[in-house]
Amino acid sequence: MSDPILEVRGVVKKFGALRALDGVDLEIPRGKITLLIGPNGSGKTTLMNVISGVYTPDEGRVILDGEDITGLMPHERFRKGLVRNFQIPRLFSGLTVLENTAFARYGNPGEGVVSGVLKKKWIGFEEETIRRSVRMITFTKIRHLWDKKPSELSGGQMKLLEVSRSLMPDNPKIILMDEPTAGVNPTLAHEIFQRIKQIKEERGITFLIVEHRLDIAVGYVDYAYAMAFGKVVAHGEPEEVLTHPKVIESYLGG
Repeated sequence: MSDPILEVRGVVKKFGALRALDGVDLEIPRGKITLLIGPNGSGKTTLMNVISGVYTPDEGRVILDGEDITGLMPHERFRKGLVRNFQIPRLFSGLTVLENTAFARYGNPGEGVVSGVLKKKWIGFEEETIRRSVRMITFTKIRHLWDKKPSELSGGQMKLLEVSRSLMPDNPKIILMDEPTAGVNPTLAHEIFQRIKQIKEERGITFLIVEHRLDIAVGYVDYAYAMAFGKVVAHGEPEEVLTHPKVIESYLGG
């Protein structure tokens, strides 16, 4: 694959005698939506944790936009444009929808000891952050909930809030999403994927998505990888991957 934005090279991750990842290789195409599938226990979440820096691989490398980021901490990867969402939204319960969204933009010049007392140093940044936050929650169709706390939102609305937050950094290159439609009704699930596809088309942001609702996801993704027993067993066009004999066998337990 030419010019991938994310590469995983020979990654191994062991937990005791268990090789949760056993020599995984991936190339994620730039500006596309890539689907990562596999039965429970296949290694998908472990791989996402290695890519995002939660786990350090025992072997192998992770390369983002040509740069080896294997040794970087999660916050350092975030600043380089790698954004991660989780299956269970990790929101600030005491903040509103607008505040949760605004919080995801980093680099406020007012966070310094001296600059913090100089309003002119940070007021412009904060005004732009609020304007951007309003644009993001408008785009994800939750602007009417701007003053609501997470406890007042449905599961699907919390997922859309996570999408809003993912778009707040100045330089997102790739967004990792772990089951973005888990627990939401089919109509809202399609809406979430529609927003993801629109983001890809309008801003050129790459997505790597773990998803079990394949009947919904397959209509929106550009490429797919399938895992089983810690290995990649198939990759290519989504329809071809879903019908690959090794993929069918892994789901049936054969």
